Amino acid sequence: MSALENYRAALHRLMNGRPQIVPKGSAINKDTVALEAGRKRGSIKKSRAENAELIAEIEAAAANQSAQIKPSAAQEVEKQKSLKKAAHGQITSLRKDYELALSKIVSLVHENYMLQQQLIEQASEQRGNVTGLDDFRNRHLS
Repeated sequence: MSALENYRAALHRLMNGRPQIVPKGSAINKDTVALEAGRKRGSIKKSRAENAELIAEIEAAAANQSAQIKPSAAQEVEKQKSLKKAAHGQITSLRKDYELALSKIVSLVHENYMLQQQLIEQASEQRGNVTGLDDFRNRHLS
């Protein structure tokens, strides 16, 4: 197989997305075609007459690749709208979770307060006198 045939085979592998040497998804240009063909970077030169047609093929493939990669303005707007909608849904879900967590905290604070009051009442019944929460804490919780 001649060098020109190797370059063309490498170009077709890159165009089909099945390179064997360079990473998949690499940009199509003269250097990646040369590397994929097992040659050195820069081995495809404009100065060589036999490479003119190959270079034109490479440039056409590169233009085709860049056209496929760049989304149109309408596609970009739709993408942004869908991302915004997804973010809004996530914010709504997080807000509901936050409100639920706050209600649980308030409920636990209230329950804690009620249990402290019960402890104070039980302690006062056992001693026969009424003490405040601070007195109870000083005596029993320290």
